[in-house]
Amino acid sequence: MGMPARLWRALREPEQPQVALEIRAGGVGVVRTRRDGRAVVLAAASAVELDPEVLLPSLTQPNLADPERFRMACRSALERAGVLDGAPIALVLPDPVARIAIIPAAELAGRPSEMEELVRFRLRKSLPFDVREARVGHVRSPRASDPVIVVAALGSVLDAYEGACRSLGLDPGLVELSGLALCRSAFGPDAKGDRLLVNWDEGYATLILVREGWPVLARTLTGPMVSSPAEVAREAAQTLVYARERLSSPRLEQVVVRAAGLLGADAAAVLEAPLGLVPEMIDPWRALGTADAGPAAQALAGAAACLGALA
Repeated sequence: MGMPARLWRALREPEQPQVALEIRAGGVGVVRTRRDGRAVVLAAASAVELDPEVLLPSLTQPNLADPERFRMACRSALERAGVLDGAPIALVLPDPVARIAIIPAAELAGRPSEMEELVRFRLRKSLPFDVREARVGHVRSPRASDPVIVVAALGSVLDAYEGACRSLGLDPGLVELSGLALCRSAFGPDAKGDRLLVNWDEGYATLILVREGWPVLARTLTGPMVSSPAEVAREAAQTLVYARERLSSPRLEQVVVRAAGLLGADAAAVLEAPLGLVPEMIDPWRALGTADAGPAAQALAGAAACLGALA
């Protein structure tokens, strides 16, 4: 595993889990791995659907509208995947739960001990809540010219997710967004040129532009526009225009799509014309010794990507 992949691991550095719990508006999923010699391979996977009123991913509002039904769904998914006792887990959350900021490294120059204070100062006017109530993580690239990836979430929102996990005997030592986990899986540290990830799920679409294996632009679209494929395609095209004009992007080498919502594989076809490139459906399962690009696999792709990157 290359240096950028190691740096992307998470907001924290826990013991590597063998179970990932992915939370989505439409359901919860569990991926469990096991050791096979030196390799980490898939042991089991399961998914349980959620009714629309149970979970409402949001940056500023409580997400768990019905905590007990959410816990029941998590317990069912865990049991189906053979996780019968407590375990350390990776908790993979939907992108709208947090703000991804890509900040020029020069704006965060300082001693390591000062970094969190600098990050909070930089974010203070861009968050829709008091930065003092945020939980913040950041990672730097080994290349000094690359921007810093910053993730900020409202502490009470994360506390609710983690509290639900702990009530089930789980230890969520690793917490990250599905978009960043998928990005690590889709583009290795040796990826050349500019590449685009589209994480398209129920209620949101995240666009992450990666240059030479490191994110340089991230946008999460939410609201009514996401229910319109044409609007998402238009926003994707506008993102490329911005990248050309503001980031001197020459052209895309690759587009990778995770489609966990209603469109399924049709999402790739929707994006082909506006992006000028045939998108590929993401397949993080290969890192776990299997391959499946079907609808169920797309719904669990964030969990698979998270554990595959840790392998």
